[in-house]
Amino acid sequence: MTTEILETLLARRSAWPLMAPAPQAGEVETILQAAATAPDHAGLMPWHFKVVQGEARQALLQQILQHPDAQTEQVQALRGKYTLKLTTAPLVIVLAARMTPHPKAPEFEQLLTAGAAVMNMLNAAHVLGYSGFWSSAPDPLGSLLNQVMGFAPQDKIIGLLNLGVPVNAPRDQAPRAAWQSYAELWSGS
Repeated sequence: MTTEILETLLARRSAWPLMAPAPQAGEVETILQAAATAPDHAGLMPWHFKVVQGEARQALLQQILQHPDAQTEQVQALRGKYTLKLTTAPLVIVLAARMTPHPKAPEFEQLLTAGAAVMNMLNAAHVLGYSGFWSSAPDPLGSLLNQVMGFAPQDKIIGLLNLGVPVNAPRDQAPRAAWQSYAELWSGS
């Protein structure tokens, strides 16, 4: 069993674009619960997520595009990109790192913890048989998502987690780098 789980985790790859089916309600809860297994030094849970699925994806896109701050040439030129990011996958989780001043958990640590929570969700989705794609949400999309979705002022949008099944059959991909290319056993000398 342990070997199967490790083989499953080691086989995870990002996939895009994604289509239905999306994870079902109980599976979404399991995926979200996986976030809580991230290392969290000060117990701050420095993550906050909003799940968008079904018709809510189009509603979110329309609210983003109609927002007063979106009426710029820059945002209008990105309409197609925003449409793909927010509506292509059947389930989109908007990801935020919630920054809380704390003497034992500096901001960089809180960001890493939020990233670990997202990776745990991505792995959980993979174990459940879904594919995912973690995409960025650079400004102005990040700030528009923050405003439209009512995130807290201390929340920093760290991307979108798109979940579903691949539209295209998996193609042969380059093998993963061997661990020796990025890690070494240190002997102390």
